[in-house]
Amino acid sequence: MKECNVCGTFNLKDNKYCTHCGCYILEENICPFCGYKNPDSHVYCINCGKQITPITIDSFDVLFSEYNYAQMDNANVSSVEYNEILERMFRKLNYVSINGKTPKDKIIRIASVFTSVIPKSSGINHGTFKNTMIFFDDRLDDSFQIGTIIHELAHYLLFELTVNMLCKILNVNESSTLKAFVDVFLSSPQLIGINEFFAHTVENRYIPHDYLNFTSFNDLVLNSNYDIEDNLQYLLIIISYAKDIIGYLDIYIDEQLRELIKLQFREDKPNHNRQILFEVEELELDDVELDDIVKIRMFTLLMVDFFKRLYNNEEAREELEYIKNKFED
Repeated sequence: MKECNVCGTFNLKDNKYCTHCGCYILEENICPFCGYKNPDSHVYCINCGKQITPITIDSFDVLFSEYNYAQMDNANVSSVEYNEILERMFRKLNYVSINGKTPKDKIIRIASVFTSVIPKSSGINHGTFKNTMIFFDDRLDDSFQIGTIIHELAHYLLFELTVNMLCKILNVNESSTLKAFVDVFLSSPQLIGINEFFAHTVENRYIPHDYLNFTSFNDLVLNSNYDIEDNLQYLLIIISYAKDIIGYLDIYIDEQLRELIKLQFREDKPNHNRQILFEVEELELDDVELDDIVKIRMFTLLMVDFFKRLYNNEEAREELEYIKNKFED
């Protein structure tokens, strides 16, 4: 008999799927590198000599192994684990002073605790999030720079959250391999709209009501085949994720700093109109109430589906290798 690692039901030795929950039953002590089945007591594989439970995944051959395919097939992140990830992500802000002469300086200080925040002075985009770094155009008014930095910080936080969830599923530490996979996942056709909607939802929490906008999301919908109706359930899920992120950011972008941001907008009087084109953009955060288990499961399933599509895709491997190299530079 062998025990299902998901529900604990004992199954016949030859069963590949649990008779109770239907999940794939992981073979015990299978080497993820060469597939050799080792005695339970062995930490290193008899066949290839590598550590059976890798601390990090350093290649796509290992990531897309049969062992990890089974891990993804049984992917599960509990509500407790999810909230522990969030708490760990934001804990570092407790040990820094949010100082600065202007509200923009304070926002840069907050964002720089997580990643590099770099000014740029070329191109037409207000800002970008690339290779875990935030770039913002310092030619803009401070009010626009504030919104841009918060927007790109939101992209970073969703990226970091997703990497941590994947690490939890595979029981490994962060690596450039996993970061490259998550980067491609979050920019894939199904996720790019969700990603942009998430960043705008977080940004709009901290800018005056008259300047609320979903510009990059609207451009995506109007200029591509992204269908809001087909993706509505995922947009609602990502609003719930945004609420969780905002709950932590509110501690540091507090009422006093939010008032300073409003004053900065009044001073700059930027020439920008409120841009709300679709009904989903008018939803209040409090209108969306989703159970942690539901939203975690649905987002995880998107990642699992993407993993399976890339599993035997050699062309995708080439793109992943290229992106992985950027994370290693």
